[in-house]
Amino acid sequence: MSLIQAILIGCVAALTKIEGGWLGEMKFREPIVTGFLVGCILNDVQQGLIIGAQLQLMWMGAVGIGPTAQLDIGTGGTIGVAAALSTGTGAETAIMFGVPIAVLMQFCATILMTLYSGFMARVDVEIDNYNLKAINFYHYLVGILDFLMYAILTFIVMYFGNSAIEGIINSLPEWANSGLTAISVMLPCVGFALLLNIIMDKSLIPYFIIGFIPAAFVGRDLSMIGIVSIAFAIAWIIFEIKSTVSGATAAAASNNNNDDEWED
Repeated sequence: MSLIQAILIGCVAALTKIEGGWLGEMKFREPIVTGFLVGCILNDVQQGLIIGAQLQLMWMGAVGIGPTAQLDIGTGGTIGVAAALSTGTGAETAIMFGVPIAVLMQFCATILMTLYSGFMARVDVEIDNYNLKAINFYHYLVGILDFLMYAILTFIVMYFGNSAIEGIINSLPEWANSGLTAISVMLPCVGFALLLNIIMDKSLIPYFIIGFIPAAFVGRDLSMIGIVSIAFAIAWIIFEIKSTVSGATAAAASNNNNDDEWED
């Protein structure tokens, strides 16, 4: 990997950090976007998009809720795709390097935010003094420090650690490669499971079945299991609709009876 390529990849990782605060929610942190950008830098857009999409499936359920910390999927996806493309491998390498990096960078971000709390005390004083220039200074200072930290760390990993990454990949035994390949196939399922755990409601299950069956049988004949599953989902939907209508009718009738009794 050349010096310019390592610098550009560092800038991509840094953009994933500041895009929420400075650029709005432009989704630079999503692996499918960083995969495309890294693919452009390393002259393999197609493979970058493919690996980025696979990481996207895995991290679809990585959502920070309340005080829980979210994985740094921006940096993890960027370095993961770059490691895979630079070694000529696939999603298994991106996962092997991307997941630990995502955890590590989130830890570094927590340390940075803890250090920034010292700036906040200074900002409170400047607010009391109506010093808007000083407030803007601290705002931009924090963003610049974030950008520099992510860009420099990613550059060091990609430029000075690229040979180490290649050495690790080449030294892996066959059983380890097979295991990583199996993990790369299974982790998208885990990502969907995490996402469904957040948004799934019992009433949505039949729609999930109807959407899943055609996707599962693309390019193949629809088996009896698929037909029965679709029929079961449709019957479930009809039952839910009738139950809702019956419940609404009973509630309306009950309200009418109460009104009549009140009038009597």
